[in-house]
Amino acid sequence: MSAMDIDSTDISTVLATIRSELDSTNNSDELVSLFYQLEDYYERKLWHQLTQQLDEFYTQYDQDQIPLELKHKIYTQFIQQFAMKLNLIKVVDFLILSKFNNETSLDKLIDLKTEYIAYLKREHNFKDNEDGSQDPEFVELLSNDESLIYIDLQICRYYLFLNQFEKCDSIMSKIESKFEDLTNNDLSAKVNAAYYQTKCLEYKLHENYNAYYTNGLLFLSSVPSLTTEDKVKLCYDLCIAALLGDKVYNFGELILHDILQEIASDESPYNWLYNLIHALNAGDLSSFNQWLSVAFKKSPQLQSHQVFIKQKIIIMALLELISTKSTTNKRISFKEISEFTGTPLNDVEHLIIKCFSLKLIQGYINQIDEILVITWLQPRILNLKQVHNLYTHLVDWDHKVEQLGNLVHQSGGTVWAGI
Repeated sequence: MSAMDIDSTDISTVLATIRSELDSTNNSDELVSLFYQLEDYYERKLWHQLTQQLDEFYTQYDQDQIPLELKHKIYTQFIQQFAMKLNLIKVVDFLILSKFNNETSLDKLIDLKTEYIAYLKREHNFKDNEDGSQDPEFVELLSNDESLIYIDLQICRYYLFLNQFEKCDSIMSKIESKFEDLTNNDLSAKVNAAYYQTKCLEYKLHENYNAYYTNGLLFLSSVPSLTTEDKVKLCYDLCIAALLGDKVYNFGELILHDILQEIASDESPYNWLYNLIHALNAGDLSSFNQWLSVAFKKSPQLQSHQVFIKQKIIIMALLELISTKSTTNKRISFKEISEFTGTPLNDVEHLIIKCFSLKLIQGYINQIDEILVITWLQPRILNLKQVHNLYTHLVDWDHKVEQLGNLVHQSGGTVWAGI
């Protein structure tokens, strides 16, 4: 008799049947002993230890060696029977890690939410009002419960998987206000990470690259840990968003984050993307165009946006040209801009105005002499070559200050002495 045929409420029988099935398929003794431990913790009602053991089963064992059917059985015939005894956020994680199909996962999440609300009502002795409405205190309790917020976020994710955007928006509109203040947010890092993960999925589906890039970085700052596979996927998506976001011209947070190293090695299938991001940040037209030709073969998504991407590297090249100029002489002729960026002379003014509108630079244009005068350049992360250029500027500036000091000393010595 298989575990699917027995009474699922008989926990000991469920685990015993699973153990016998594992023995018959020559699974590791370590995995079999884990199920003995699960039964022991359950019978002794050690819910915290039981949760830790389940977490080990779902996250630390080689998941390729655990059949999907086994995960389904553990959740539906074991965890689901006493879910209210455990940390509900962990129960949601176990449900997701059981990898049911999207429709089944969504149904189980909704059922879990309904069960948890009923559980809270019983535990806190709340009763509905005579008109059938809920007690305002109970409503307040539900709106601030971290576990419910976490369930709602996961429900929204599965609505997005199933392209049910209106249902997702309906839930998100009720909880988004709790995440608006980044500096005064009492929710745990895990719940915050779930929110940004859900927003990332929404923006990815809607191809909102600017918002995806921002929320992706916020997700990285909140999530406790990621698998190598998840890191590579997120890194890829962030790089694509950085390339295609029409308001993303500062790549410092991505370049400085360890996640970019996941695709840095020559063996990585996305090494071209790593080099493309660095060439873009450096405003290196030659290197960027070299890697872009590789990118177009690897990514149809980038190929479909090739006009915008080429405009973006031209803007970054102009920023690089400006940064190479001395701080005392930020005057650049249209001709020099045209030669450095490969932009036709007639289009240089439009390029400059575009940079002004994006607030990447400040200054003014001398249209008579066709000269751009720069008063401010947006700060950005520099590579070693750019740092060396900056060092050269500082040395030159220091030398000029010293010359000025000597001139003042020689020309006005008697004046300073009189004072």
